[in-house]
This record gives sequence, structure tokens and C-alpha cells, in this order.
Amino acid sequence: MYSAKIMLFGFGGVAKSLLDIILEEKLFAIDNIFVSDKTRRAFHYFEKKGGRKENCFLFYMDSKCYKEMLDLLSEGDFLIYLAVGNDNLVLAKECAERGIHFLCTTDDTFKDVPFTEPFRYKTHFYQYKELMNKSKGGATSVLQFGSNPGLISVLTKKALMEIVDNDDSAFVSDNRGELKKLYEDGMYAKLAQKLQVTSFIETDLDTAVSDYKEDEETAYSTWNVWDFEGEMNDRSIQKLGCNASLSEHLKRIGVSADDIFSFSREDGTLVLDVSGKTVKTKGYAKTISFEGCVDAHEEVFSIHDYYSLRDEDGKLIYSPTVMFVYRPCEIALNSVYHEDNFRNRLITKDRMLSGGEIIGMCVEGNNFNPIFVGVERYYDENREDTPTVLLVAVSVYAAIRYMHDHPDQGVLFPEYLDVNEVVSHISKWLPITVNRID
Repeated sequence: MYSAKIMLFGFGGVAKSLLDIILEEKLFAIDNIFVSDKTRRAFHYFEKKGGRKENCFLFYMDSKCYKEMLDLLSEGDFLIYLAVGNDNLVLAKECAERGIHFLCTTDDTFKDVPFTEPFRYKTHFYQYKELMNKSKGGATSVLQFGSNPGLISVLTKKALMEIVDNDDSAFVSDNRGELKKLYEDGMYAKLAQKLQVTSFIETDLDTAVSDYKEDEETAYSTWNVWDFEGEMNDRSIQKLGCNASLSEHLKRIGVSADDIFSFSREDGTLVLDVSGKTVKTKGYAKTISFEGCVDAHEEVFSIHDYYSLRDEDGKLIYSPTVMFVYRPCEIALNSVYHEDNFRNRLITKDRMLSGGEIIGMCVEGNNFNPIFVGVERYYDENREDTPTVLLVAVSVYAAIRYMHDHPDQGVLFPEYLDVNEVVSHISKWLPITVNRID
């Protein structure tokens, strides 16, 4: 049992599920667990589980007061930020200075500060990368580590390992020893180059069915309704590999060159002047093919960067295409096409009837057979959480374990975590599924 304190900031569904896992695994003593939320009713579950009332903090964080909650923690403690509406870059910097282990599940900015940068993910990525380089040797923090973003980035490594160990193509069979040495040495970008990986296609298939009857003025989602609507309505963003054909990629996602808002061949960032919900392409979940929306997502930047190779002059010599393909559950997908949504409805466990969620990574390339590697969860009447919530909670749990076991690695993106450790931490709840794509 860890002796440090842990603060769960934003005590919603994911935090409740995470609390159950922490107590089940005896990770932290209940007296060393603190929770914070902007509504008092959120604390009932914590107190029912044995949490102390004095460890509950009614708090609304913004740019003026965010440091106050950090004052409750000391060097070596953990801040698990599960809320929305605050700048995770600022929080990560502050925790790095204080020696606090920090984890967030997404990227965000302060709601009370005007933010005019149209490409937040891209701008923040380079700022996070600068912080990562400056923080080496400090308290380990993990950025943007839920299921996606987060766990999905680790699955890129797992997919490459599966290709090397099990693919029966001529190239892999003839070079298996050399290829295996690359992943054993942690040289995953070089391995991707050797395999001639052309694309990492992240896929998310949500099949949840609820008892809600669709209302034409209501938005629905199995996770955060506000963020879901924003993501689906924002401009679609992908990262193109340095050798990828722009025209072939546009054909694949069904848009024309007239739809391009901006494109940088140097860093591969493709921004379309159309929303993610209107850009459609084929995705895979296990052996299921589906039509999904090509949304903007944080991890396309960090995955593309992790697998990019440059020469001594800094010139890009290899990078893969990376994009996120998402098929929400039917009622949620329909709702983003409503003319106006004046209400939000989160699909919680008590409103869910069946279905679940499959997330995974499809890897395509020239020297192997395409593969899907992922995890899945379905409706379980014996659990209090939904499949979506559990996927995130288990992923966060794995990252907490990693931070504790490797306390002085500084600020990390998900791609830098050890794949075998993360897989071992999630396997109890999320066994890995591997399928060849035909």
C-alpha cells in the first residue's frame, strides 16, 4: 500500500470507478485519499466507501485559485485531475515544480481565460514537449492518459510487438530476430520504419444502447457531453506521414483539396475546414468494420511525434500517418446533427440497457499484414460503472502504478510508458484483443 496521499479532482463517474479499483487493489489507504468537486452531492459515494468527510473539498478551480488545492499535497503525492475547464499544462508545470505526481486524461484550458489559439492541441503539444524535456529527473507525471488519449498510445507498441512475434509475412519471417531486438531495446520508431508502417489508425466503436428516446434539442454521450459535442463539431485534424500521398489520403476520408484549411508537409498536420462529424472513413474494431468520424484528438500529435525519425540536420526521414476514427453510439451520433441542443444527457449506468465499447489501434504498412490490437468492455449488470467509464478508470489506475514504480522520470506522454508494465496492470479488467485485418 502506497504511503503517499492522492487527490481525485473531479469526483464523477471515472473517479468513483477508480476509487473502487484503488480500494480493491489496496493501493492507497482510505485515509490518504482526498476528493474534490464543485458539487457536494459528489461526496456521498466517497463517504459510503469509508472516506472521511474532512477529506472532501468543495472547490471550483479556475486560473485565479488553482494553486490552493495543490497546497494540500506535498512532494511525492499524487494529483489525478479528472475534471474539465482548467489548463492542464499550467497544472502540470506547477506539479513539476512541487514534486507532485500529476495525471490528466485530456487537454484543456481555463474557462475563465480567453483562448484564441485555433489549434490548441498543436500549440499545447509543443509546450508539453518543452516541459517534458525540462522536467527529466523530476517527479513522474503522465499527460493525457485515459483510454483514448492514453492507453491507445501504449497499444501502438503492443501492436508492433504482435507483428514481430506472430506475423507470417516473408519480410517479418526473414527478419524476426533483428526486428525483435529493436523492440527489446525500446527502439519503436526505428522498428516502425523497418516494418514500413504507413498508418496508425486509432478506432473507437461505441455500441451502447440506452432507454433514452431521442429528443431533437438534446445532446447525448457515454462520456463528457460537452467535450463530445465540441470534438465532433471542431475542425477535423490528422497527421500525415512524411511519405504519404495527400491526394490518396483525402480520397480515403472522402474530402477534396478545397476542404483543406491548412497543411504542413514538414510536420504533417492536416486541418480541414469541415467538422470531424462530417468526415467519414472506414474503421475496424476486432473483425468489425464500420464507418466512423475523423475527429481531432490529442494523441495524434504525440503518436506522430514519437514515431518520427530525423537525420542529423533535423530533416524528417520517417513518420506515419495518424488519425482517430470514432463511431459514437447511435443516439449520440444522431444528436450532433440536431439544429440546436439546449440540454445534455450523459448515458449513465442506470440508463444503459446493453452494448459497450471497443477501442484499439489498427496498424497498416508494407512489410506485414494489417493488424488490430485493442481492448473492450460491455454492459455488466454487476458493475456500477459503464464500459466507457471503466475503460478510462482502469487506464488511469495503470498510469498511477507506473508513476509510483518509476518516480523520477519527469513529465511523460503516454507513448513513453513501458508497454509490458501497462498491459500487466490492465489485464485483470481489460485483456488485449489481437485480430488480423483482411
